[in-house]
Parts: sequence; structure tokens; C-alpha cells
Amino acid sequence: MLLRLLKYNTAAGYLLIPMLTVIAWWPGLEADTFVAMGFDRYPMPLYDLLTGYIPQQSLTARIVAMMLVIITGFYLIRFNNKYLFLQERTLMPAFFFIFIVSSFPELQRLHPALIAFGFLLAATDRLFDSYKTERLSYSIFEASFLIGVGSLFYFNLVWFNILVWLALLILRPVIWREWLFSLLGLAGPWVFFLATDFFLHDSLEWSTGLVSAYITGQGTPGFLSIADKIWLGFLLLLIIFASRRMIRSMSVMKVLSRKIFRLFFWIFAISIASYFFIENVNVEVAVPATFPVAFLFSHYILSKRKGFWANAILWSIIAGMMIIVWFSW
Repeated sequence: MLLRLLKYNTAAGYLLIPMLTVIAWWPGLEADTFVAMGFDRYPMPLYDLLTGYIPQQSLTARIVAMMLVIITGFYLIRFNNKYLFLQERTLMPAFFFIFIVSSFPELQRLHPALIAFGFLLAATDRLFDSYKTERLSYSIFEASFLIGVGSLFYFNLVWFNILVWLALLILRPVIWREWLFSLLGLAGPWVFFLATDFFLHDSLEWSTGLVSAYITGQGTPGFLSIADKIWLGFLLLLIIFASRRMIRSMSVMKVLSRKIFRLFFWIFAISIASYFFIENVNVEVAVPATFPVAFLFSHYILSKRKGFWANAILWSIIAGMMIIVWFSW
């Protein structure tokens, strides 16, 4: 039953996903506290500006965060519909993204990584568009610029400019000006930020101190409980099985689809590497990491011939998320 609702773009599926999301977020909506993370100690300028209008601990902030997760999940459906790298026009990317991200109670709040992810998603869209351009593509500049703007909400998004360089290798012929565009696009928002700081304070002490805090500062303690580790172990097992199926399917995919999934792998790799090697990155990296995983799991479910196991995985995702969230508050 659940498989039939999510496999295609059904009206019932569009209603079911937000309803289950509200249920998953309900304990967090009633809470009046949140776990402070590194980005709360060193807020980036655009995030700091936003929290001046929407207090972090307010119900409004939590509702806005929940709506952003839902909207982002449904945007992934448009992503697939535009490039059609999955077998079907399906609701599954939204299902997996929303429920995996929602399974982290610490992230059921308005945080900068969630906001910045919207810029990464738009940047990735521009990178895929560049594949169609035969000559010089300005999409590369736009992608880097979007990442630069997003990093003024969440500093660690800046490391995802590596994705732009990888896209230049995977999607594009070698055009040296596009490599220059990737640097100029990233630098543009930061030049404006530094110039504004200097204009307001006659020095760059605040901005340089902020960057230094993210690069050299101490990170916040880990938040993973035993239940979280079991849940992540289950997701890791699914990733292994789904990756095996993906590798087998690569040979029959269209060229663009293969390239897209290669870039998805690198998004996941950059996310995981930043968690282990960058001191100030914590569980918020689950947001960009879940982006490629949502499509990987969708491909895996769509490729399964037996509906029993597909339904079992879908219900396991819902059950695992609900158990963790409702027993964590």
C-alpha cells in the first residue's frame, strides 16, 4: 500500500508525507529548548540577521524549519522530474529526505545548515544545467556564487565548492575560464561581506575572527545516543545494499544519469569527510548528506521486483524515525 502511494506522484502521497512530518515534529514543536551547536556560538552574518527577526527558540522558528524541510523534500521531486535520472516520476526522494533529516531531534529547529542547503541544491541544479551547454557556461559562476551566499549563513558550506570543481571534471570540457568563474563566484559574496565589515567597523577584525573561529575553533560535543547509532547503522546497511544495486545499474543508464549519480557520490563523500575532519561540523551535516542518499534509496526501491521488501524498508524508515524522535524529547 505505502509503496503504491509513493512510487508515483499520487495526490494521497502528497498529503501523507506532510501529515507524517507534522507527527514526527510534534514533540519538538512543543519543546521550548534546543541543543546549542558550534554555529550558535559563531553565527554567520546572514544567519545572525535572520535570527534577529525569528528567535531561535520560538515556535515560529520550528514551524519555519519544518516547512523548509517539507519544501526542500518536494523540490527533490522536481529535481528528478527535470533530469529524469530515476526510473519513474516518484515521491520517494521527498519521502527519504524528509524522514531521514527529521529523525535527528537536534535538527528539528531553524538552523543555518538547513537554510544553506537550499543554496547548495540550487547550485547543484545549475551544475547539471551546464552539461547542456556546448560553449562557455556561466552556470559555473552561478553555482559558486550560490555556494558563496549560502556560506554566509553556514560557513562550512564553503567546502562544497569542491563539488563545482568536480563537476568541471565530470560534466564539462576543459575551459580555463570556467575554472576562473568557479573562484570568482565563490569570492563575490565574501568580498561584499568583508567590504561591509570594513565600512562599518574600519577594520576586518570581526570577520577574520569569525572565519578563524570556524577553521581553528573547538567543535561541540557529539550528540549521538545508542539509539541514534543503531539507526545510523541501519541506514548504513541500506546504503551498502543500495550502492551495490547502483553499481550494477550504471552500465544501462544514460550518460547524464551516470554523471549525476557520480556527483551525488561526491556530495555524500564531502559531507562525511567534513564531519570527520572539520572540527566545527556536527550532526547538521546530515542535511547535505541525505540529499544523495534520498536518490540512492529511491533507485534501490524502484529497482526491487518484490513489493514486500520495498514496503518493509519504507515502513522501517517511518518506524525508526518515529521511535527516535518521540523517545528523545
